[in-house]
Amino acid sequence: MKDVTLLLVWLIAMFGLIGGVMAAVARFVRKDSMNYDKRFTWSDYDSGYDPRNKNSGK
Repeated sequence: MKDVTLLLVWLIAMFGLIGGVMAAVARFVRKDSMNYDKRFTWSDYDSGYDPRNKNSGK
């Protein structure tokens, strides 16, 4: 019985560590992607340009 308990503790700890690393990587990718989008992709839309309005900016 001691071996089964030890195995379960190891498995729970291992999956906990893997889950923590996956959550950290996902948070990093989301934050980095959002900064990239704000800096390079959305930069043209900050100027007040509205494609539906013929009297706006560009």
